[in-house]
Amino acid sequence: MNPGKGNQITLFQYILLIHSVQMGISLLPLPGDLARGCGTDGWIVLIIGWLASMTSSLIIIQIMRRHPNGTIIDLLSHYFGKWVGKVGMVMFIGYFLLFIYLIYNRMALLVQNWIMQQTNSSVLMLLFLLPAYMITRGGFRIIGRYSEILLFLSCGLILTSLYLFKHAQWIHLLPILKHGWIPILQTVRTNILSFIGFEIAFFLYPYLENKSSASIGIIIANSITFVIYMLFTLLAFVNFSPDEITQYHNTLISLFKIIEFRFLERFDILILSTYLLIIVRTFIPVLYAVVICTQQLGLKGQPRLHILLILTVMVAVAWIWKPGWNASVHLKDIVQNIGIGIAFVMPPLLWAILAGMRRIRRASP
Repeated sequence: MNPGKGNQITLFQYILLIHSVQMGISLLPLPGDLARGCGTDGWIVLIIGWLASMTSSLIIIQIMRRHPNGTIIDLLSHYFGKWVGKVGMVMFIGYFLLFIYLIYNRMALLVQNWIMQQTNSSVLMLLFLLPAYMITRGGFRIIGRYSEILLFLSCGLILTSLYLFKHAQWIHLLPILKHGWIPILQTVRTNILSFIGFEIAFFLYPYLENKSSASIGIIIANSITFVIYMLFTLLAFVNFSPDEITQYHNTLISLFKIIEFRFLERFDILILSTYLLIIVRTFIPVLYAVVICTQQLGLKGQPRLHILLILTVMVAVAWIWKPGWNASVHLKDIVQNIGIGIAFVMPPLLWAILAGMRRIRRASP
């Protein structure tokens, strides 16, 4: 798992990979979740989340510059010893595995709910296993190329969505701050998962060819995510009434039902199919990061065997457990709570500790 020349990524791939991990399961239900939390002032929540994610992202880059040729695991081992490094490995492995399973299983639940109601979710997860394995085993470079290809699909989805502004009712956004700041701040806490994912930079940084541009790259990645979230949130707010939008769970799929063409009856199914291709790129960079950790932890076997084992175990868990939407929502809350600690709490604490250690070393004779 050494970030050799053959597995290095360009700045463009670095941006797309960070953005890809952020654009996970949150996009479809996001407008409805925001509306239930603070009404049509939910767009303000996105601005706060964007600023918070950029701040924490830049702190991560400053941390990684102290040990540029290794991941966060190597950095922890270098500064605090191998046992702290191993604890860090276990922490990231546990968090990433929950993150992967949440997205992997949610993909299957979406297909089951909208297309194949009688099919077991574990069978649907099995359909995604081979593509995910083939892409992930190539490393960050191949995953980055996959993200580049899907960029065209994403642009097509965004351009198509602009048609929805034709029926926009901008009056739904007024008045601003109709319920005050307290509901907005409370909603930030419950929807922060939408921006979680930039912590993958802890593992992408050593693979970046031009590390001097890491800061601008992560700012662009967070900004792209913010713009897409804002676009679709506003589309939902101005096309649905404030009361109507709270009734939808996968709001965006319901939103695209508004679009009708003579040659296509179920445009929302086409959008869902496109979205599934896009959401695959959310968990495969994280899956490769898990393999990096398991390799450093000393588990034997080629990386591709680790990938196949992880995906197979997840399918088996779904087959035995048979989780539904309620279980998925509960797991989302768990991932969100852990993610807040790793993405927003750990970086400033670690940065402060490293800065303090540097000052102590400079002050010592």
